[in-house]
Amino acid sequence: MLKLVAGFYLVFFLCSSGYSQNQENTVSAKEVLERLTKLQGDSYNLGDFKNFKLYTDSILTLAKANQLKAYEIDAVIRLGVYYNSLGSYDTSMKYYLEALEISKNIPDSYKKETIILVNLGNVYNQIEDHNKAQKSFDKALKYIEDFGGPDVYRMAVYTGLSDAATGNRDFNTALEYLEKAKGIGEKLKRDDIIINTLNEMAENYLELKQFQQALAHSQQAENLYTDKQSIERRALSLYLMGASLVGLENYEEAVLPLQMAQGIAISNQFLKIEMDTYKQLAKSFEKLGHLEKANMQYKGYINAKEKYLQTLSKAKRFEIEKELAKTEVKLKKESTFKWTSILIGIAITFILLGVLLVYQKKKKHAELEAYQLKEDRLLLQDENEALKAKILKLVKEKTIPSLTQNDDEKSKKTSLTSAEQEQYVQKILDYMETEKPYLDHEIKQSTLAERLNMSVHLFSEVLNVCFEKNFNNFMNLYRVDKAKQLIKDPAFSNYKILALGYEAGFPSKTSFNRVFKNLVGQTPSEYRQQHLSVVNL
Repeated sequence: MLKLVAGFYLVFFLCSSGYSQNQENTVSAKEVLERLTKLQGDSYNLGDFKNFKLYTDSILTLAKANQLKAYEIDAVIRLGVYYNSLGSYDTSMKYYLEALEISKNIPDSYKKETIILVNLGNVYNQIEDHNKAQKSFDKALKYIEDFGGPDVYRMAVYTGLSDAATGNRDFNTALEYLEKAKGIGEKLKRDDIIINTLNEMAENYLELKQFQQALAHSQQAENLYTDKQSIERRALSLYLMGASLVGLENYEEAVLPLQMAQGIAISNQFLKIEMDTYKQLAKSFEKLGHLEKANMQYKGYINAKEKYLQTLSKAKRFEIEKELAKTEVKLKKESTFKWTSILIGIAITFILLGVLLVYQKKKKHAELEAYQLKEDRLLLQDENEALKAKILKLVKEKTIPSLTQNDDEKSKKTSLTSAEQEQYVQKILDYMETEKPYLDHEIKQSTLAERLNMSVHLFSEVLNVCFEKNFNNFMNLYRVDKAKQLIKDPAFSNYKILALGYEAGFPSKTSFNRVFKNLVGQTPSEYRQQHLSVVNL
């Protein structure tokens, strides 16, 4: 099951209801704490955990200094939420138990204890101790029934009980709890709650192999998404849509939502979603006969799995590794059976023919990649002409008869007329030159498409067909061109190389060095040194 911090997000809002004590504290301290709490909540909603932690530490320090126990308890709970979101379950549980101890010394302690019990239940679910989780949630529910409490408390308990039921493979019971939680979300008009419950319902339907139901629920969640919601929610909804379509064997239709989910996950380091999208895309491409793409996705899955496992606690990592090992063994058995059946049924001549075709396809792909790299290097070599003009000229005059498809094959790749292709090419190049979106290292394909008043599909199609590049290669071409300009500009001679890379739009030192070396043939430092030598001469 794909479990994220969604459940803890709901618990976070339990804390936000805050109970103030009738102590003699300065009004200014409370006002500051309220402002910090608001900023803290906004950071969590946006998935900005770095600032979420900073605000929480500030609240804790100020609360202790002014002896505001309610704020102190909330801050300790939120530290538990923070470490839980990182997968540091042992540290998270330590903070929850600390908060539980502090809460015993305040009036109406059951209110805080309810919140803490819900959080503890979620931790138990994360470390696969679902029976302890259920006991924790049952105790929290009894507090609510005995003393009353807001609907959001009950909703969090239902969500936690559904996770415990899911962990015990009782998916129908889990769906019953989620239906109750969703009803509370609708009553409170809280789209965040509704999206979370819809996603979790989709996960349970996937486990039951009721793929149509899973697809319907994940689509509902995606339709509710707005910019005010956490981007992680959208990544999960898109992944679940893709996984549901894979289950329905609609492999071609599954690719787009899975690639969108993968893009969001990679950009935001949502490692679990990244890992699972690689796996589903590998399966989709294999079924569609795109063996090279399938192989690339499987390699990505292996790398993402390693990074994901490193973020988990030892106990959680052991459980996940066992689960993944079972899945991979199952996939290998299915693959072995499939290919054995094929080999028995196919004559040796067809096998040899297939090997020859695969070899030719790989060779052609390698030649095309080498040609495109050479082409990009040539575009960046001639510095007497603007990049826009060089790209436009190349697009108009390009002919690669030995590598690219013939006209009939090319026409099958796109429904755009020549006039439409020329119009979109000019529109994209004009925007790149005037607005320079490549300088924003966080720019996404969907964002740029929206600014160009184009659909993501259309934008991607124009890049692939007209420029013969994907989004990242296209943006990096401009970034390298900009970096070269900055390196040669005397006004930036005292800047560090890395600073110039960031200025040109690269997100990290690694990507800057790698891409620059590929396209220029030298590292940025070597290029600067060569330029200085020429100037001195």
